[in-house]
Amino acid sequence: MSSPVGKNYDPDVPRAPPSTPASQSNLVTFDGSATPLPIRAEVINSSKLLQQQMFPELAETPAPTRTSETTTLTAAMTEDFSEWAVGDRYQMMRLLGRGSYGEVAQALDLSTGKPDAFVAIKRIRSPFDQEIDAIRLYRELHILRHMRGHQCIIQLLDVVQPPTDDIDDFHELYLVFEYVDTDLWKLIMSPQYLTTEHIQAFLYQMLLALKYIHSFSVIHRDLKPANILLNEDCSLKICDFGLARMVSSEQKPSAAKDNTSNEPLKSTLPPLFPKLPLTRQLTKHVVTRWYRAPELILVQPYTSAVDIWSLGCILAELLSMQDGNVPSYENRKPLFPGGACYPLSGDGAALKKDERIDQLSTIFDVIGSPSEEDLRSIGNASEYVTSLGKKEGKPFEKIFPAASPKAIDLLTKMLQFNPARRITAHDALEHEFFQGIRQAHLEKEATSEIRGPDFIESDNVDLVLLKRAIFEEARWYASPK
Repeated sequence: MSSPVGKNYDPDVPRAPPSTPASQSNLVTFDGSATPLPIRAEVINSSKLLQQQMFPELAETPAPTRTSETTTLTAAMTEDFSEWAVGDRYQMMRLLGRGSYGEVAQALDLSTGKPDAFVAIKRIRSPFDQEIDAIRLYRELHILRHMRGHQCIIQLLDVVQPPTDDIDDFHELYLVFEYVDTDLWKLIMSPQYLTTEHIQAFLYQMLLALKYIHSFSVIHRDLKPANILLNEDCSLKICDFGLARMVSSEQKPSAAKDNTSNEPLKSTLPPLFPKLPLTRQLTKHVVTRWYRAPELILVQPYTSAVDIWSLGCILAELLSMQDGNVPSYENRKPLFPGGACYPLSGDGAALKKDERIDQLSTIFDVIGSPSEEDLRSIGNASEYVTSLGKKEGKPFEKIFPAASPKAIDLLTKMLQFNPARRITAHDALEHEFFQGIRQAHLEKEATSEIRGPDFIESDNVDLVLLKRAIFEEARWYASPK
């Protein structure tokens, strides 16, 4: 469950390629002076993104082509929103997707008085029918409420209030999210190429968000390109906290002093998305596994270092978008494309032996087999890993020949088999790869942990208590903020 996405660009309209890499890294200033390309048409099916981000089983609903916002508002009359109890604040525009327990629609927030104040409203029907869905809903509500205001984390703007104060009348929920242009998964699948400066800007923002998330003692656990939302001006937001874990303080990485700056992060980079076709689409089940850290595959205790591993996998895909690293955009692929393709479910995620072998073998083909010291760190699982045979791996310099040495060094530090050796988000932000673009005042941390009720992570969840907890989270949005 997660964020909305929206505006995209006509693939039939020619657009200039991105500028060649600049010789000076201070091209990226994040000063808000970016001038995005005008949006001429929307032909990309936004519901395909929502399928991956908001619903486990979202059925695709084709989005209408539009040449102006006026035609979109006119087309909205063809949609039936008569049963959407969202009040007078939101003008419903069009349906983006429909899933097994709800729908997502684009709307206009009339309270702003702005003609482009778009939001995406997720209607969740019968949210308490399935325990696992209710738990994920609570996590998303609870975590996003505490992380309000961070420029690199998707914002839950509003929750349309239940009709009465009687919890027995609480049968559906409307979540109002920011409306974001597209996501990194779709960008990777496009013919677009990135400069080094684009890669720096994207990764820096991801690390800003991750440092903040980890400082709350939260582990995201499901970072992948589809959960990295992008705007045309290169601003970025991490989404989908339904699988996140709220952990004890001893599990979070060491970090620096709190900084409470909350200013927007912008870029002077050339805008993106000249052409994002609906081709070469991957299934959501495959995607999750490819970004999963070895300790999760081996069912070992884990920390926030699992998120760093996932981010390293994403960095590798960003490097594949750099001209000279792969023969063609059609040759782009995840760094660890194992054949095991099933969703992440729970901490242990019981895996079949052949599935573990497949994914671990794919990882070791690239990074090489673990050292003797690293094998000792995983206890009895070392025998299993040793049984896979010795692999030498491939130098990242050979895989990404056009990447800078600094990018390769950071990638190596993020993709360490031993989580204790993996770089933290705090230290990664200080890496020399970001020299010239770093803005330390944006590298903020939380002042306290996020704690949920004990029953949320228990084996036997009390559904009555869970419903009450979700009801109270929704009610929090009733008072002015």
